[in-house]
Amino acid sequence: MKDSPDNKNSDKKYDKIKHLVEVDDDILAVFSIESSVMKELYIAENANIDKNYINSLVHILELNSISDSEKPQTHGIKQEAEEKEYNRILGKIKWGVMEYDKIRILKLFEGDKTIFVLINSNTQLEHTVDNILGYYYDLDEIPRSLF
Repeated sequence: MKDSPDNKNSDKKYDKIKHLVEVDDDILAVFSIESSVMKELYIAENANIDKNYINSLVHILELNSISDSEKPQTHGIKQEAEEKEYNRILGKIKWGVMEYDKIRILKLFEGDKTIFVLINSNTQLEHTVDNILGYYYDLDEIPRSLF
């Protein structure tokens, strides 16, 4: 499979998240799932988790399954019209957060893979999720002024 510019951009974004795991004590691990298989995995040095823990999470929460919003659609005339209307109104889902007593999971949808960031649950959202999303979606160009 050839690397498209989108794949390279996705890899660059994953590297950004991997870097955050190295420097932020509240981020425990990051991994990606592509075609129902865990591909990349990075666990923070100070995290009290291991690969078995992450494999258990993937299994228990069925993180490697494809949700209805991610499934390829069959192509009937009516379904194509519904899919176009859905994409016109909402677009594709970009990310979501799952909150549990012991862990917070940020799920980022990137083309053909999904990136999962495991975060301490005892932190404020703006100190973790907001920072991660801001860093992840940060453009290399200077944003234009809104005023």
